[in-house]
Amino acid sequence: MRAAVLQPMNAPADVRHAGRMVLGAVSGLIALGLVMIYSTSSALGAVDGSPHAAMLLRQLRWVALGGLALGIAASVPLAWLRKAAAPSLAVAIVLLALTLVLSPAVKGSRRWLYIGGLSIQASEFLKLAVLLYLADRLAKRDGEQAQGLRPRLLPLLAPIAIAVVLVLVEPDLGTSLFIVAQAVVLLGLAGVRPTRVLPFALTVIPAVVFFAYTRFPHVRNRFNLYTHGADEGTQVHEALVAIGSGGALGKGLGEGAQKLGYFAEAHNDFIFAVIGEELGFVGCAGVVIAYMVIAWYGRRVAWCGRALGSHALYLAAGATFIVVFQALINVAVVTASAPTKGVSLPFISTGGSNLLMACACIGLVLNVARRAARVDATEPVAD
Repeated sequence: MRAAVLQPMNAPADVRHAGRMVLGAVSGLIALGLVMIYSTSSALGAVDGSPHAAMLLRQLRWVALGGLALGIAASVPLAWLRKAAAPSLAVAIVLLALTLVLSPAVKGSRRWLYIGGLSIQASEFLKLAVLLYLADRLAKRDGEQAQGLRPRLLPLLAPIAIAVVLVLVEPDLGTSLFIVAQAVVLLGLAGVRPTRVLPFALTVIPAVVFFAYTRFPHVRNRFNLYTHGADEGTQVHEALVAIGSGGALGKGLGEGAQKLGYFAEAHNDFIFAVIGEELGFVGCAGVVIAYMVIAWYGRRVAWCGRALGSHALYLAAGATFIVVFQALINVAVVTASAPTKGVSLPFISTGGSNLLMACACIGLVLNVARRAARVDATEPVAD
């Protein structure tokens, strides 16, 4: 039964279709994001006198750069990605260290490195670097096991642990936990026994949470708000009001009221609430379905990527996980299903670093899809 179900995924036409579906869903999300960013920024501009289209024009520039990042990631040979894996992680760690040393504190955190008038969030680049690093190292581990060797996990995870500590010190609890989850998922996908992965996860995650809770007041406040419910006047409460007032079909594009200063980051972390108010349940459902499409067809691309070897499988699966899991966290935060973490909604929220990272991840999925379509998935080739 298993072989009968999975066999259609091996056809080249199927993986091409999967790639087109992923790209179509991403294009739809980006288009919706531009519309909602204009709706939000123009309303705020009417209040504070700022240019109505300034935020939209800035986001359009990032979209153009994101398209370039997607194209590069979709075209570069997989062998080049393997060579760049370790250097990418090293660069990410250096950028995180420079962020802690050089960047000014914004709202109590040092998360943005300012270079030539541009702000770069190194932790977003870290997500991609960890993916490239683990995909390469886990593929090598598969090869070593095929030769009868038993590679150790500690040397593999040590650089990632250093990076997680640097992110936590910023402080950025959400991203540090995200990186840990990303590593655990890829290790599980690589066939690492749960008895080797779970102790790492069950030790590191509670330790990170406890450290952040006891060390950083804003993290403690967010957890307390979550455990006691969203109090009136908080961002999460206002987001729930926005979503609830939208009903099934919404108030209409541009007609939302909660974005007018009732909660901060209406164009960024809480843009899903604006969608709920203006486009209603239908709009929210459409966004969730788009991410489900990315998850479903990204999984199919990863499965077909077996034809290229385990490295391609890990790349496609890991890239899909990054985008979909971040979307899941954002929606959970906005709907009061998880503590506030400051996580953007991929392809929809404003911001350049996250958009570039998400587009690069989708480019990796398309890269694997394009190459997997050229080979017979029933006869895997060497990495």
